[in-house]
Amino acid sequence: MKKIVFDKVDENIYYEKINNQVDLYLYPVNKTKNFYITITVKFGAKVMKYKLGDNIYDVIPGSAHFLEHKVMSFSEDPRIVNMINSLGLQANAYTSWDVTNYNLYGSENIEESIKLLLDMFYKPNITLKNVEEEKGIICEEIDMTNDRLETMVSFRLFDNLFNSSYLNNTILGTKDDINSLTYKKLMKVYDDFYVPENTFITVCGSFDKDKVYNVINDYIKGLKLKNKKAPKVIKKREKDNIKVNLEKVYKRVSCPKVRIGYKINKKIFNIKDNNKLYAYIHIILSSNISCGSVLYDKYINEKLVLGLGISKGIFDNHLVISVNATTYDAKKFVDRINEDINHLTLSKEDFERKKKLYLKSYILEFDDIINVESLITDHIIDKNKINPNVYNDIMSLKYEEALDVMKKLKFDNYSVIVVNDEK
Repeated sequence: MKKIVFDKVDENIYYEKINNQVDLYLYPVNKTKNFYITITVKFGAKVMKYKLGDNIYDVIPGSAHFLEHKVMSFSEDPRIVNMINSLGLQANAYTSWDVTNYNLYGSENIEESIKLLLDMFYKPNITLKNVEEEKGIICEEIDMTNDRLETMVSFRLFDNLFNSSYLNNTILGTKDDINSLTYKKLMKVYDDFYVPENTFITVCGSFDKDKVYNVINDYIKGLKLKNKKAPKVIKKREKDNIKVNLEKVYKRVSCPKVRIGYKINKKIFNIKDNNKLYAYIHIILSSNISCGSVLYDKYINEKLVLGLGISKGIFDNHLVISVNATTYDAKKFVDRINEDINHLTLSKEDFERKKKLYLKSYILEFDDIINVESLITDHIIDKNKINPNVYNDIMSLKYEEALDVMKKLKFDNYSVIVVNDEK
């Protein structure tokens, strides 16, 4: 196994391509008695169209999440339920824009736990009957998600910001999407994306790496998996313009809520590394708008807002910065934030302090095996390999470059959602 040494933090991850097919990452440590086993497929809700061979296929929104339900449907098998309970495991799965992840968390019997998760993943019981039965369950989940105000507003904002992106959909899809799914369509994406080249296994926590390696290696070899090529995902080119500038939503709220999304083409920064750009944006925004900042305290003291938050993300070619607030006066808040966000400042002292906090946050990732697994997954999705030089990357951030990024930030391209009390 190849040993990957993380600079400056004295942490190691071991890598091997099992049977020359499936990537395996092991993070054995003595700082915990628990273990966390995951199988991740590089197939998430962002896949809308793909090419395989000479053919091009469309993907119905919600397909990745639907597959997650059927692959991880252990509740339908009493034998698996009994094994999970007897082994003292927590079983879970999630679908993001980028991946579908299946996981088990426990503290004993790791070898049996690994075999159980591999069985669930590689030998799912997906039938015409249980696919149809699952539709009602997922439609109920869609209703519950739509009832969560923050989640609903977040999805609505992205739909308003983008024109022809996967972000115009939701991870769950709509009820119409779900009802249009068939067993045949579901098995098509399963057969095309759930292939060795598109899958990786991660084990973090307390275990003997050689024993765990042997268990997984023997299992994968015994499957005799075919070396099918992973599909090529086809991306739509997104324009810079905003689809909807203002939307008003009426829900039962005690005070108006506002969410503003700023859409910025990341090419203006001339920084190819998304992680580096994200770090600069984080430092700039946390110095200006986060809890404890001058602007935050000012808005609170003026009784303009009851609460203020900010988030950011890079989605293909665009940076999205989202500001959300509970406010007494929605229009006044929108006017004020649009004025103030165009006058951001960053002292060298604040930059160095935020940089140290950013570095500390990275170091603390290794205190939690679930966070380490997320770190591995993020690295694989970002560049298809582990980056052991994150510490040095953060240390190399420069104040002058941060100022250049801040200078190039333009906030004139935005969409607003205002939530008022029901009519």
